[in-house]
Amino acid sequence: MKEKRFYETKGFGAAALVFGLIGLLLLAHHVVSYENILRPYMDYLIENKVITNNISGPTFLYFFTNQSNVFVDLYLILFAFGLFGSRRLYAFTHNETLRCAVTLNILVTGVIYCAVLLPFASGGFPMEKSIWFSNVVNTWAHVIVPVCFTAFWFFPLTAKPLPVIKTALKCLIYPLAYFFFSVIRGAIVDFYPYPFLSSHQLWETLFRNKPYAAVPGILLLIAVIILFSGIFFGLACALCAVHNKICKKRNLSD
Repeated sequence: MKEKRFYETKGFGAAALVFGLIGLLLLAHHVVSYENILRPYMDYLIENKVITNNISGPTFLYFFTNQSNVFVDLYLILFAFGLFGSRRLYAFTHNETLRCAVTLNILVTGVIYCAVLLPFASGGFPMEKSIWFSNVVNTWAHVIVPVCFTAFWFFPLTAKPLPVIKTALKCLIYPLAYFFFSVIRGAIVDFYPYPFLSSHQLWETLFRNKPYAAVPGILLLIAVIILFSGIFFGLACALCAVHNKICKKRNLSD
């Protein structure tokens, strides 16, 4: 009988359960504490049009960062119960296409934050002691979770290789749905989680001295969505390639 790998044990399941519950609790804290704790420090973001002034606590749930974290948290909780004995949850969470999609979303969250947002934030992100815990939550969601869950991808749950293109296309379903939902909802309620989802904000960023033109503005927005879709697709292909290479080595060693 083969010895179980460490990530197939109930001990790892318990750790996954705790990790997932902590993530949900931290997100809940962010949502309920926004108005009283975070909002007073957001004027600089509103003035620079990084966010709009109609953001509220529950609106945090519309950010890709928080949704990708919720997916990770729920996956880990279900994964834990699968290890604890639920056959259905075990089979569900051992679907590597599903795990690839969850990994892809949280990986993009970490990459965009560290490569784009963090350099911007270092020049003016509030680090006052009164919101220190919110900064902990921010670091957890943007750095700790992406690093840990992406590292988990390097331990395949099955030895079966993934079809790269087919899997990458499936992983695009949620990001594309998110983009189009956010654009349509933003046009209705005048709130965009990110400036690049608004054709007006995109136009103003690139062409400050030119009046907004609807058709070129929309085409610019479409181009940005295509660009981000390409990034998601490329990273998904890379994740599949890593998975397949590790599986190949495992099959040779077995």
